[in-house]
Amino acid sequence: MNFDFLFQNYEGVFSLTKRKTKVLTFFSLAGIALTIVLTVVFAFNIDRTKYIPGIIVLGTIFALNIIILIQGNYKASLRVIYLLPIAIYFFYINSYYSVVGTENALPGLLTFTYFGFLFLIVFGESLLTIVLFFTESLGTLLYFLYVNNLLGSQGNIPRSILFKVNPITELVIAGILAVLLFIYFNSLITKTSHNINKLDKLYHESLKQSAIGIMILTIVRDAHGEKAGMKIIKTNSSFEKFFKVTKSDLSNSDFSEVFPVIFRNSFDWQETYFYSKKSTVQVYIEHLEKWFLINNMYPETDMIISCFTNITDLKNEISKLQSRENRLTNLLGSLPDIFFIIEKDGTYIDYVSNNPELLKMGQKDIVGKTIFEMGFSKSMSYQIYSSIQYVIENDNIETIEYGTKLSNGKTLIFEMRLARLNENQVISIGRDITASKEYEQELIEARKRTEEANRLKSSFLENISHEIRTPMNAILGFSNMAASDMYGENEKKKFLDVVIKNGEQLMEVITNIIDISEIESGTIKYTPSVFKVNEMFMDIYHKYKNRINSIEHDIDLKLEIANNNPAFLVENDNYLLLKILNHLIENAIKFTKKGTVTFGYEMVDDKIKIFARDTGIGINKKDYATIFEFFHQVDNRISRAYSGTGAGLKIVKGLTQLIGTTIEFESQPGKGSVFYFYIPANNNQHYS
Repeated sequence: MNFDFLFQNYEGVFSLTKRKTKVLTFFSLAGIALTIVLTVVFAFNIDRTKYIPGIIVLGTIFALNIIILIQGNYKASLRVIYLLPIAIYFFYINSYYSVVGTENALPGLLTFTYFGFLFLIVFGESLLTIVLFFTESLGTLLYFLYVNNLLGSQGNIPRSILFKVNPITELVIAGILAVLLFIYFNSLITKTSHNINKLDKLYHESLKQSAIGIMILTIVRDAHGEKAGMKIIKTNSSFEKFFKVTKSDLSNSDFSEVFPVIFRNSFDWQETYFYSKKSTVQVYIEHLEKWFLINNMYPETDMIISCFTNITDLKNEISKLQSRENRLTNLLGSLPDIFFIIEKDGTYIDYVSNNPELLKMGQKDIVGKTIFEMGFSKSMSYQIYSSIQYVIENDNIETIEYGTKLSNGKTLIFEMRLARLNENQVISIGRDITASKEYEQELIEARKRTEEANRLKSSFLENISHEIRTPMNAILGFSNMAASDMYGENEKKKFLDVVIKNGEQLMEVITNIIDISEIESGTIKYTPSVFKVNEMFMDIYHKYKNRINSIEHDIDLKLEIANNNPAFLVENDNYLLLKILNHLIENAIKFTKKGTVTFGYEMVDDKIKIFARDTGIGINKKDYATIFEFFHQVDNRISRAYSGTGAGLKIVKGLTQLIGTTIEFESQPGKGSVFYFYIPANNNQHYS
């Protein structure tokens, strides 16, 4: 139940009378409820029905107090206390209706009287009310003593309940105390009221002069207590200035008449004031082209203080800042870098990147987390944290490189540059330097390869020079000796054999150089023809068998062929196959001082596997990637134990690619090597 209608005649936010009225109203209502309960209880008890008249009188006093309060006459309601002796009469004086015997009636009578004094001390507004009530109470006490024949005999008068003296004396003492207490408390109340009135004036003056527009509303309810509308009670000058209205246009006006004029259709005022649970809302008043922040306060039930703050300039400034932020964000987003704002404690508070897929992370995965939660190693996290502290304290720039592994297994390398923003934040600029690092590594590798190629070319030229000069010197020297008359025919024949042998060696060097040039320029062409493969292998065998016999190496040369039919035919480039086999066998013989060199072919499904195997020095795994490069030997020193240009295997690789196959090998250091490749068997032409 809402009783605010009882207090509508009491103005002032800090009204003391209004507060007293509320307390007195609820006290009276409680008294009425109690009397009703007691009346009902006593009505069912025949021995106690005689108490009902006194209870009815007491209830009537409470009801009368409520009626007068409804009329808005607080002072008149206080005079109802003068009816208290009537209730005392029924409860304690009249012998028939009395609730106790004559000997026990006096304490009850005085108790009621003292409650009356207390009531007037709290709620009374003048000393006269207490004096009048004391006079009435003294008359009631004297009447009680007279009715009970106690007035003339001092010895028969019972002692009072507080001071144990004559009840008349005690009542006089109580009356004097009530007067003194009222004077004391009334002076405090007067002083407090003065301060409250002063605050009230300050409050109203503040409302009047406030730059915030203020509108005080009261909610109107229907007969069922439901919200039916609102009325404007008061507005200040700022509100009137904001919405270009006068006080007379607004005071005690119904909202449905005023709101459409001052607010138009800018916002739903019924939702804002009737139903919304939000105390703050921002609205744009279109016809004024202004933004307002509405803050609603509810100091009392059905009262709304609505404060309007003009935030147009603030909104415009925010809009400018947002536009600037968007421009900066777009600018930063167009850069390849990743930008973070990091708190001093290592917490990420912002993140901008034009490529969020780079880290596979978005704002929600980063903002709010710390550097210790971002997947860095423990040592890297502490290094970044220490750098943040150093940058903030010294206003320096720190650069850190770190790697991060993505879910797809790829490792990215980032350069993090930290710079101080303020005393609590740094900006971290992260750049993906994976490509530049890879490019840098490629440059290093390319430089190494170039240096190695230059070294190998130099070595090759030295080798070529050595390989050409050595036979040339022998040819020239022994030719001169053969032309001299100082030697006999047998000696000259030996000299010519040396010249021929060195001439063949020189021819081999020149042939290799020509082959290299032709492979590099692409002038060698694949020209297939049908030939007898066994015949080719037998010719190669006899050629190298004779050569082995003429060198110092202890080598056993073997030929292994899978098909003994002399007419076995193969379609391929006979010239290129001869070159490939010559280089493979030359290499096998060169690097085998003692052991076996085996070459030939075997059948593997529908292919012919051609191989050259030796038991020589073998090849280390670290040299596998380089043995097919130009100008390379396992030992490139000019003083190496094995002569040659170092181009044989590169020539083999180029020639095998020309005939549509690939050279392969297997090797163990100290145990030898086997080189092999496959060519089609051409089954339809195997036999003539």
